Amino acid sequence: MSTKTITIRREDIERVVGQMPENTSLARNYFGAGKMKNSTHISAASLKREYGNVPVVVRGDTGIVPKHGMDVTDIVPMPIEIDDKLRATEMDEYERASGEGKQQIIDEYLSQHADMVRETTNALCCQAHRGKIDYMMKAGSELVRYQVSYGEVKSFVFGKTLAAATMGDVVRFLSQLKTAISNNGVGGAVEFIAHPSVYSRLVDLLTAAKNTSAIRADHLLAGPYKVMEDADSYVDVAPDGTKTTRGLCENGEICCRALNAGQKLVYLRLDDVVQREAVPIYSFTETGSGQRGMNLFTKSKPFPLVNTKGIAFGRFSEETFAITFTAGQNGTVTAQVDGKAITSGDKVAAGKTVTFTASPTGSHQVDAWTGVTTSSGNTATLEVTAAATVNVTFKST
Repeated sequence: MSTKTITIRREDIERVVGQMPENTSLARNYFGAGKMKNSTHISAASLKREYGNVPVVVRGDTGIVPKHGMDVTDIVPMPIEIDDKLRATEMDEYERASGEGKQQIIDEYLSQHADMVRETTNALCCQAHRGKIDYMMKAGSELVRYQVSYGEVKSFVFGKTLAAATMGDVVRFLSQLKTAISNNGVGGAVEFIAHPSVYSRLVDLLTAAKNTSAIRADHLLAGPYKVMEDADSYVDVAPDGTKTTRGLCENGEICCRALNAGQKLVYLRLDDVVQREAVPIYSFTETGSGQRGMNLFTKSKPFPLVNTKGIAFGRFSEETFAITFTAGQNGTVTAQVDGKAITSGDKVAAGKTVTFTASPTGSHQVDAWTGVTTSSGNTATLEVTAAATVNVTFKST
């Protein structure tokens, strides 16, 4: 039986992490350089002093939530846990490789794990901006729901649609968000993150006003305010397994955040490994079952600490359009948006998708759809960008 082993050295991890491209996540970068905390937990009393509240952490489907009236003494964040199986044949390949070849094999696995840790950390930082983490975390070979509640983040709906807003309107909206943060007791400089739909509109407004000097390489200036474009992206898995790609901002949104609200990202010590000090990422190996192959584990315990009083979100009013749909003789048609039925003439928000279902009667079938984006048999869809009229006709089979 093979008893070959691979030793992951600390310098291996540091080299791979050091070679990673710059992390461009605006959500992650808000928290600054990670701080090492040589403890497996965080004192609730210190969080209460610094942020005015204590995050509630739930791990798994049910988790552990303090009973009503009980004091929480410590917060124990959930670690990211990744494991890989190196088969016996892969171990043989490793043994036959040169010294440089061995290093390349180790680096390839560590790079994959480091990417996963970074992606997860970025997602946690995105959700922390909302005052609530609800994320399916990698825990070994499984996904486990991880929930953290930091408190309420203020959100506002602006009185105009994005299409109708002028640059003057936008500046007033940004000022409203900044004022909301100031009224929460958090002063100082702020910055804004805009969903790509909003950022594109601001570029158009500045271009139309011949103020292209306000459009910089990585941000733009809306009056006195710096606005950056949201480029964060992560996959959110709902309890029913539905996957949705999200960013820091939703469509039509702007995030305002105070630059000096006490936000930080801490890395806590892992409580079940040989490593006895906090590090951003830790990898190690164990011999596989039956002495066959090798198990490679990577763990990290990041925890974003956010002051929810220093963040506010604003959303432009949704632009809506009337969607009319009819069916010819010998059949009917129904429509849904986000799984909910609508009736002909209802208004639907721009960017939504309407799904139509035709029901022929007797010995008839769908003949043709008009006014839709796509169609296939009894089903058609419409991407809403303007008012629309949809019709379906039927013919004998």
